[in-house]
Amino acid sequence: MVALAPFLAMFGIKRVSKFRRRWTERKRQVIQSSWAALLSAHGNDRMATGSKIFRKLFTGDTAILRLFPFRRQARTLFVSAPFKLHAKLFVDTMTELIANLHDLEKVERDVRELGKRHLTYGVQPAHFDAMGEALIAVLDESCHHPSDEVTLDKEERDAWLGFWGFIAKEMQRGRKGTKGIIASNPGSRRASEDGKPRAKGGLSAA
Repeated sequence: MVALAPFLAMFGIKRVSKFRRRWTERKRQVIQSSWAALLSAHGNDRMATGSKIFRKLFTGDTAILRLFPFRRQARTLFVSAPFKLHAKLFVDTMTELIANLHDLEKVERDVRELGKRHLTYGVQPAHFDAMGEALIAVLDESCHHPSDEVTLDKEERDAWLGFWGFIAKEMQRGRKGTKGIIASNPGSRRASEDGKPRAKGGLSAA
C-alpha cells in the first residue's frame, strides 16, 4: 500500500488521525478532570502518583523491569532514587500532555518525539499494553464514584482507553526510520489493528 502522507504533503494537506477526528471537548474535560482527581488522591505528589503506577506495572509484568536502568536494584527498587525520579518524570510528562489536550497537533508531535527515544530501548507493543493496564488500574482505584466505589465510570474509561491508544500508536510512529506501526512479538499480547487499548484482558497498541 502506498503511503498517503508524502503524497498529501505535496499539496500542503495534513493527514488527520482517526483519534483527532473523533476527539471532543467533552473527552478533553473527562481526561483532565480524572487526571486531576488521581493527583489529588495522592496529595498532588507526582512522585507518589508515579510510584504507584510503576509498582502496579512491575507487579503485573515483572519481565518488563529489564527495560529500565534501575533493573539491578530489585531488592530496594521502590525506594531507590532512580525509580522515584523515573516515576515522577512519567507523571510530569503525562501532566504536560494532558494540559495541552486543547492542541492535539502539538500533543501528537510531542508523543512522537517520546517515541523516538523509547522505541530504541527495546520497547514493544505489549509493553505499552502493560503500561496502559497499570495506569488505568491506578485511575480505577483513585477515581471514586458514589455509584461504583472503585472504578472509573464508563465515560471516563472509554476516554482513557482511546487516549492511551493514541499515545501508544503515535509513540510507535515516532521511531525514526520506522514505517508504520511495529508488530507485536510472537509471544506478546495481541495488539488491535487500530492501536486502541482493549478494555479487558490487556491494552493493545503500544
